[in-house]
This record gives sequence, C-alpha cells and structure tokens, in this order.
Amino acid sequence: MVLKQLALLGLVLSGVMTVAGHFGADPGLSPWAHTISDFAASDRGGLVESAMGLAAVSTAALLPYVRRAVAGLLAIWATGLLVAAAVPTDPVGQVLSTAGYLHRYASVAAFAALLGAGVLLAREARSRATGWMTVLGGLSAAAMVVSTFLLDRVAIGLTERVLAAAGIAVLIQVALRHVASRQVVAPATA
Repeated sequence: MVLKQLALLGLVLSGVMTVAGHFGADPGLSPWAHTISDFAASDRGGLVESAMGLAAVSTAALLPYVRRAVAGLLAIWATGLLVAAAVPTDPVGQVLSTAGYLHRYASVAAFAALLGAGVLLAREARSRATGWMTVLGGLSAAAMVVSTFLLDRVAIGLTERVLAAAGIAVLIQVALRHVASRQVVAPATA
C-alpha cells in the first residue's frame, strides 16, 4: 500500500521539481523554444534532471498494480527516462554527439511507450480523463514531429511540455485510482 502512495507523491513532486527547475535556468533558454532536456543539460544534476529520475522510479513503483501489457510499456517509459536523465543531450547550439543521440532516442522511445500505455489505461479504466489526457499527449506528439521535421523546431518546447504534462497526468490518475482502491496487486494478465 505504501508503494502506491510513494509513487503518487513521487509523480506529483517530479512535476513540481520540473517547473521549479525552469526558474533560475540559463536565461538563454525558453520553455517555448527549448526542450526539457535542454534545461536539464544546462544544469547537470539539478532539479529538472532529478525530476526525470524521480518520475522514472515513481513509475516503476506502479508496475505491480497494472496489467502486464501496460507494465511493459511503462517499464520502457521508465527505462528510457532514466537513460535520458543519466545521459544528457548536448548543449543548445552544438551538434549532437553519440550521447546526445542516445538521449534523444531514449526519450522518443519513452514518450512513445507512455502514449501506448495511456491508450491501454484509458480503455481499461474507461476513464474519460485518462482518455482525454492521452489524446492531448498524442496531439502534442504529432505537433512535435511536425515541428521537428517541417517547422525548424518552432514551439518544440511548448509541445513537449504539453506531452510530458499529459503523460504525467495519466500516471497520476493511475496512482490515484490505485491508492483509492483496496486492491493490493492488479491481475498480471495481458
């Protein structure tokens, strides 16, 4: 029971830490034009990077409470997020190194898995709120792809933050649902 509550606390705290980490950041960075990773890279070991790790660990704490298919996708999300936190992207304006590419594709895999988990969770729970957050996340992901490949990364920071907020909101909803239930462990069926 404590694990579910810690997961909930960790997810909420990771959101607060991410927002707080934007204050006092490099003044050359903009939340509208730069990714969360850009903020993390500018302050190695700071609040944003720590929040990424906390969100990953908090998600892992939810794995025993969700179905196997969802757990697999959330495990990919958590692993990708941990890799992205441990292996920073390159500073703004520099050509991506091997580490930068590793960070980028770990992040892409993480967000894709989180969206997939959101679809399954919305269907399972028959939750409109989870469904709408997943749709919002999917639209944001599509906007990020358009921004990246067609619009020279215009508003990439904004679209990524909407995607991240929607994903964390889905995870918080899952944690809340399980904290409120008396069920110790969800069925481990597909």
